[in-house]
Amino acid sequence: MGQGLCVTALLLATAATAQTHSATTPEQTGSVTGHVFCADTNQPARFAKVSLEPIADPPSSTPAASPGSASSPKPAFKPPAGGSGTVETTLDGSFTLTKIKPGDYYVVVQKQGYVKPRDMFTQKEIDDPTPAMRALVEQALPRVRVEANQTEHAEVRLDRGAAISGTILYDDGSPAAELSVQLLHKDANGKWVALTSSGNFTPGYETTTDDRGFFRMASLLSGEYMIDATLSLTDSKITSTQMPGGETMVFNTQTFRFSLPFYGSGTARIADAAAIKVRAGQELPGADMTIPLSKLHKLNGRVIAGRDGHVVNAASLSLVTRDDNKELASSDISREDGLFHFEFVPEGDYILKVSNARDSVWVPATPPHNASLFPQPDKERVLQAYGDTELPILLSGDMLDAIATVPPDAKPSTTSSSSQ
Repeated sequence: MGQGLCVTALLLATAATAQTHSATTPEQTGSVTGHVFCADTNQPARFAKVSLEPIADPPSSTPAASPGSASSPKPAFKPPAGGSGTVETTLDGSFTLTKIKPGDYYVVVQKQGYVKPRDMFTQKEIDDPTPAMRALVEQALPRVRVEANQTEHAEVRLDRGAAISGTILYDDGSPAAELSVQLLHKDANGKWVALTSSGNFTPGYETTTDDRGFFRMASLLSGEYMIDATLSLTDSKITSTQMPGGETMVFNTQTFRFSLPFYGSGTARIADAAAIKVRAGQELPGADMTIPLSKLHKLNGRVIAGRDGHVVNAASLSLVTRDDNKELASSDISREDGLFHFEFVPEGDYILKVSNARDSVWVPATPPHNASLFPQPDKERVLQAYGDTELPILLSGDMLDAIATVPPDAKPSTTSSSSQ
């Protein structure tokens, strides 16, 4: 025991000495200054955001996993370096980053409407480039070497990105205002996925239609894209929590009740939608969409336990197209009325798949002695679980009384979970 106390005292003394030494010996840093210009106008890029990304050490000799494999590393944007973090250029396009640790860095600049250079390359192309790829990377991402007590200079030119714009209307002619719109692109496996930004100080490629149903997305690389506009119903719940000091915290919790994406010119099936191709710097208007409001219908109903015919109060449901078994939308049984709700579904031939059907009770979460800042979900206790089932649905109008019967489950569930 005495030895243990001695070791602790020694460690504390060592730590105190290190802190004293650190306090008397300031860290040696450098600076980076420069200018940013717009290549299309030759004018300064005003209020562009500038940061430094540390250049990774060469990878080890361990063979890398093939792209897309489960063991391959995920792309990761390294945090900005230096004491200044991210700075904005001034009216003449100049910038200064100070208190930068010595090392090699890429100068990363982003400005709305211009290509985001960090999105042009994968993380592997950045960290382990071929000679040809290195030239492309360093053309788009100027490289600087920061040394202690020295100031480095960098000149950056931004290329105007392509832009896609259009108007989204309902088929009765009214604008589809406040719709969430995003761009999709094909991944390495040929699947359409959301196009996201690698940067940590600019939004991804998504927007919201204005009061006229208009949208525009810029800063795009040359390539092929798909428009995705989503109809969604959102419920809001206001809750409040009394804090120990007497203050009241108010929270607005939003829950998506139902959503359905539309693609291209207005189809709910992405396989039937046409892609859009753009060239570098191209302004492409007219990417319009019409949402077939007159052909959207409600599909509501109940899930029944086959053994005695009572209504099951919890289940997960998905609606898939019969011809290709692709999921169109998903939903859950509502705790408020015991029904499942598909609020707007295009006419068509479907299979309704029911899974995880169960009888449950929900117990309000008991707040701890020191109440959490955020509302806690109710606790679900599963009384009985049931098997899965499928129900064919031919939808040509509203269907408000669909019945899906689930068989007894051979292995009744005894687990509990949380539910919003």
